[in-house]
Amino acid sequence: MRSAQEISNWGDLEVLGKHHISTLPRYWITRLFVACSTVATILVIWWEPEALTHRLISQSGAQGWWLVGLLACVAVLGVADVIVNDILPDRISIAWVKRRRHFVYIGLAMGLMSMTFVFVAGDGGWFRPLVLPFWVDAFFAALVAFLDLFQRHRLRT
Repeated sequence: MRSAQEISNWGDLEVLGKHHISTLPRYWITRLFVACSTVATILVIWWEPEALTHRLISQSGAQGWWLVGLLACVAVLGVADVIVNDILPDRISIAWVKRRRHFVYIGLAMGLMSMTFVFVAGDGGWFRPLVLPFWVDAFFAALVAFLDLFQRHRLRT
């Protein structure tokens, strides 16, 4: 008789191993997209002074630039996590990031939502369409973190 852990809609646990601690491999592309999208957004903010996002961050002062720098670090950590822990062979991994992967993506979601607050507060309004791509990326980052935690809980029960 197969246990509930072995009969799962989350993938073939016999292939993954019963103690597999990361999200299933099918989510690596979502993690990579969210992290790369955030890196691309930050590069536009830094290197394109005519961009509206650059101007809004500049208006916010040093705190806005600290937020951009911190978000850049988290996004690069997310890209490194996907490349090293998902794409490269299993013998090469960053174990402490793999175990705490959900914190990276929650950090991305929080950082992206904080950026939208800076954009809206800088304009004095409660909404502007500029924030929509940030909200989509933040939603997917939070979803990836949730799926990671859900799978960990499911595999441990």
